[in-house]
Amino acid sequence: MDAGSQLWDAIVVGAGPAGCAAAYDLALAGQSVLLVDKKDFPRDKACAGGLTIKAVKTLRYSIEPVVRQVVRRVQLEGGNLSSSLKSRDPICVMTVRSELDEYCLGKTIEAGAHFRRIGALRQIACAKDAVQLITNGEIYRARFLIGADGASGQVRRMCAVGSWFSQGFALEVKTAMPPGEVDLTFDFAAVRDGYAWVFPKGDHLNVGVYAPSSDTGLTRNQLLSYVSQRVKTDTLDPGVGQYRGIGAGSSENEYVRPEMRDRVLLVGDAGGFADPLTGEGLFYAMKSGELLGKSLVEGCPEKYPAWVKASFSAELEFAARIVRRFYRGSFLGTTVTTRMVQLMRRSAVFRQLMGDIFSGTQDYTSLKHRLWGHLGVTVSDFVASVLNFEGPTAATAPRGSAGAD
Repeated sequence: MDAGSQLWDAIVVGAGPAGCAAAYDLALAGQSVLLVDKKDFPRDKACAGGLTIKAVKTLRYSIEPVVRQVVRRVQLEGGNLSSSLKSRDPICVMTVRSELDEYCLGKTIEAGAHFRRIGALRQIACAKDAVQLITNGEIYRARFLIGADGASGQVRRMCAVGSWFSQGFALEVKTAMPPGEVDLTFDFAAVRDGYAWVFPKGDHLNVGVYAPSSDTGLTRNQLLSYVSQRVKTDTLDPGVGQYRGIGAGSSENEYVRPEMRDRVLLVGDAGGFADPLTGEGLFYAMKSGELLGKSLVEGCPEKYPAWVKASFSAELEFAARIVRRFYRGSFLGTTVTTRMVQLMRRSAVFRQLMGDIFSGTQDYTSLKHRLWGHLGVTVSDFVASVLNFEGPTAATAPRGSAGAD
């Protein structure tokens, strides 16, 4: 049967990690699934392509064939200071985003899903028994439509009520690998209210800048200036650098237009599922896709928002509350980010804490329970100040202890 005349169980718009995660489970369960994306898929994106170990464990299959580098050491910089996080276990793995997307799509097709490149999406219309996806000259019908085409995607623009989350912005460039070893690096002094990253990918570097708000005025010239100072190379790929909107916040399906809520569901950046503090979104893309797929397989899509809330909404809402304090706040007379690097240099326990955050094994909402009794007073006060926690009234530094340890 032709893809345009069939009534599909689900059509997924967007064949990236979020869309593939949802389609994979549906296809394995024997449901008819059509993945669609633009004609230029897979494409380069302003995405560093780093996956935390938590994100890797979310996948149903190994991504070893597309891993360019396993990261066990991360360099953090703030002001004129730097500190390294080292681990015997992987902190994250590096991929090229277009390669990751293509690989995940291949695995999803192996599971039984169908894929089609389509032209511009013109209209989405909901009827009582189906939703219609109308493109240039073609109409596709399904019981459910899954929007997985990003924060600036067509499904969200056509089906959502207003904009319920802020959008961060990233800009990146691909450059040749310079001589010598290059660490995965986050530089908090490079841009106002954000950070720069340097990610080694085996045969090249991915260098970019991220800001959690669109009003910081990131420009391509700023990025290229940073690259020339940092990487010391003239070998750039000018076709890679680009702006991308990044969803930052959390949502429930109440933000989809009322007449569409029974048929249209959003995952990944389209649903606002990205960390506004760091811009990290691959874990939330994969996890939201998994949860949505599970809800449709079990015949209870109405449970999807509650499952998202139980899984990670509190994390994203918490990050949204502290993002301004983290990038613009101060502690003991200097910026939060500079003080963070200082404390990492002084405290092995704090370095371990930061390493766990970077690997995804430590979430934001349970930090409070890890602070007191495990960290010294100075470090605990610092984290509590940034996170707006109140410490226990009886907390004191153990006699003879080093306050930052």
